[in-house]
Amino acid sequence: MIAAILFDLDETLILDHPVSRHAWQNCALYAASRYSLDVALLVHSAEQAAQRLWQSGPAFAYTQRIGHSAGEGLWARYEVQTHPALKTLCTWAPSFRVAVWVEALAEQGIHDPDLCQELAQRYFHQRRLYPRYPEVDALLQALAGYRLGIVTNGVPDLQREKLEGFGLRHRFAAVAISGELDIGKPEPGIFAHICQELGVAPSACVMVGDNPERDVAGARAVGMRSVWVNRGFKPKDPRYPADLEVSNLLEMLPWLEALD
Repeated sequence: MIAAILFDLDETLILDHPVSRHAWQNCALYAASRYSLDVALLVHSAEQAAQRLWQSGPAFAYTQRIGHSAGEGLWARYEVQTHPALKTLCTWAPSFRVAVWVEALAEQGIHDPDLCQELAQRYFHQRRLYPRYPEVDALLQALAGYRLGIVTNGVPDLQREKLEGFGLRHRFAAVAISGELDIGKPEPGIFAHICQELGVAPSACVMVGDNPERDVAGARAVGMRSVWVNRGFKPKDPRYPADLEVSNLLEMLPWLEALD
């Protein structure tokens, strides 16, 4: 019998990719108000520069381990430093954010240090939106009889900020954040932690997430059932088949009822 439902956060409960696109677009349009440039090219160049610079950064191995991305590095505060690498990121990230725009604008022949500083700050603030997927409220109401938890990868303060920002933190009995535990999905330790917090066995849990490699594979490895949420941003991975595939979280309700 299923006793607990565990959720990933980004692109499962709250929109991530669309909000990032909004922030990139906002910054590029602001730059285009100052110079004649190709907005779409600037967005593409900035995204590529962010990935390249992030991978050559001083804490890349750590961020890979806990599941913290280049895009998040553009707006994380790093105020909670549970690991030495987070202190490194706190020091390095401001120059990283500016360098992204230096490289992106240079591709169109623009060299304006002040504008690069402005764009770094603009993205930092514009990205702070936490819209939830439209079915989330109805889903959580329907799941009132289950123990609910969140298992999310990322740095402590940013994931906590998202949890508070999306307005439903009170609906979850426990939260496991990779940056707080120093272990991330798909490693079994983070799933063991949430099970202990909720007082349930892995076999009594369902893990719901959009990432086959982290959410589905991690759940399967510890004996949990899994639901893959296809939001259209990550492809299906045949190596990690979920017990159920949905595009809307409400689609899992009949399946849960059948399990019980």
